[in-house]
Amino acid sequence: MTKMKALAVTKLGQKAELMEIERPKIDENSVIIKTAYSGVSIGTEMWIAEGRRSDYGQPPFVNGYQASGTIVEVGEKGEGQFEEGDLVTVFCRGAHSEYVKAEVGLVHKVAKKESLKACAMFVQPSVAANAWNMAGVKTGDVVYIAGQGLTGQCAAQLARLRGAYVAASDISADRIERSRAYCADWTIDASKEQAVAAFKERFPDGADVSAESTGFEKLLDDAMTACKNRGTFVFLGWYPDRTSFYFNTPHMKQLNALFPCFIGERPGRRDPTRRVGFAEHPAADLS
Repeated sequence: MTKMKALAVTKLGQKAELMEIERPKIDENSVIIKTAYSGVSIGTEMWIAEGRRSDYGQPPFVNGYQASGTIVEVGEKGEGQFEEGDLVTVFCRGAHSEYVKAEVGLVHKVAKKESLKACAMFVQPSVAANAWNMAGVKTGDVVYIAGQGLTGQCAAQLARLRGAYVAASDISADRIERSRAYCADWTIDASKEQAVAAFKERFPDGADVSAESTGFEKLLDDAMTACKNRGTFVFLGWYPDRTSFYFNTPHMKQLNALFPCFIGERPGRRDPTRRVGFAEHPAADLS
C-alpha cells in the first residue's frame, strides 16, 4: 500500500480537503506510525494555512506537527528502542495523515491505549516546560501570562506545579473559565478591565517572570510592563511578521529576554508529576 488518506491544505486561506497522497517511506533514523489521533495547534496551523509561515512550502500540503498511534515500521537507528506495535506519540511533519513519519529522537512511548488521545497534544506542555526551564521559574515566584490558549494554559499549570503564584489574562470567556478552574491562581478578564493595571494594583513591584503567549504583537508592551525591574520576559508566542515593542520599557527595567523555541530537551517532554496521564512507569516517556 503506497497511498494514504490525509487532510490537506490545497489552497491558502481555504478549508482543508481530504485527499490521497503518498505514504511516507522509512529511513534509518525514523519510525512510521499508523495515526490514532493528531493534535491541532490552532495558532501555528492557522499561520501556515494562511501562508504567513512557509514550513511546508506551497499547497497542497498536510498541516500539523503532533500525533499519536502505533508503530508499523522502525528504522535501523530505532531498533532496540522501539518495535512494531509500540504505542507512541511523536513530533512530525504533516500530522493530519493516516500514517506519519517521525525522527527517532522525537518519539515517545505511551504506556496505555487510553492515553493516546491526550498524548497527541504533548507539544504545548513541552513548549511551556522548555520556557520555564530557561526562565528558572521556582517556588515563590510571581508569574504573569498574557493569553490562555493551549500553550498559555499549559504554562500556567506548569508554573503552579513549580510553586509559583500564577496570574493570567485573556479576553475569551471560555478560556477565562477554564483557566480559573484548572490553571491560574488568579485570572483577569481583559475584556472587562485593563489586565496589566489590575495586575500591578495587586503586585506593584511586578512579576518575577512575565510571558506573552498569544503571538499578538500588541500585547508585548503590556506584558513587558507587568514585569518587575531586572525580571525575566518570555516570548512564549510565535510572531509571523517583524515584531516591535516600546523599547524603553524593557530597557529601563533591564529585563532579561528569553526566546524559547521548540519542545526542549528530551527530559523536559516527560511528565515527572504523573498527573496528566503521561508516564506510567520509568520505561514509558509519555503516557
